[in-house]
Amino acid sequence: MKRGFYILALLVSISGDAAAQGGSSEGQLLVPRPPSDSTFSLMFNGGLSFTHANDPHINRWLAKYGYPTEPHVPSSLHFELSAMPVGSRKLYDIRVSTINSGQNLTSFNLLIGLYTALIKQKSFLLLAGGGVGFHRDIIALNGNMPAEYQQLATRYNKPMGLRRGGLILEPAIRAFWYPLQLSKLQVGVFGSIGMDMDFNSRWRLGYFDNSQGKYSHFKRLIKPSDQKRVSEYGLAYNLGLSFRLHLQ
Repeated sequence: MKRGFYILALLVSISGDAAAQGGSSEGQLLVPRPPSDSTFSLMFNGGLSFTHANDPHINRWLAKYGYPTEPHVPSSLHFELSAMPVGSRKLYDIRVSTINSGQNLTSFNLLIGLYTALIKQKSFLLLAGGGVGFHRDIIALNGNMPAEYQQLATRYNKPMGLRRGGLILEPAIRAFWYPLQLSKLQVGVFGSIGMDMDFNSRWRLGYFDNSQGKYSHFKRLIKPSDQKRVSEYGLAYNLGLSFRLHLQ
């Protein structure tokens, strides 16, 4: 009788422990964790960029001599390659963009960026960081010009233009969403919002040399007295398609 009591007590104790463990495991299941991504991935992104940074001084000059002014919110095509190492929350980025809304204006940016993932899931990324790089603007002068410009155009008998360059900074918040999974490839969309800060040099007047069969070499002549150095600041945002390839 006593032996049966001891056996029954032992079974009750064991079943109680098992139930407690089962309850704790069920409690853990009630708080599911979002799926994380610990693979090495490459991202190929392309889309449109918009910025509110512009130069009112050059716009007044262009309007004065009958040239189309820069758009108030110019748009650009941009392409980038990004990488996120295994187990890291850092995204390394290189981006090239060129304006597609100018007429006499040609502009391009080259930036490298570093971003940290605030949220990192298999199909969603939210990042904060920034990019730094170089940009260049060129305005083709194929119409009316000031007398100083016209004298140089006559002397060199070349297509004239204005050119400037400078440092560009772009702190931003970026988001990527990948609703489509194809084996190791994810297809999705991205968007970002940030601040464009262009620290421009002064415009230089020069001409394009076509000695190599194309107008690829700009020969600087002078810094015109009617031009000045203007830095540009404004809100910037972009959106587009993203292809994310998981290599490990």
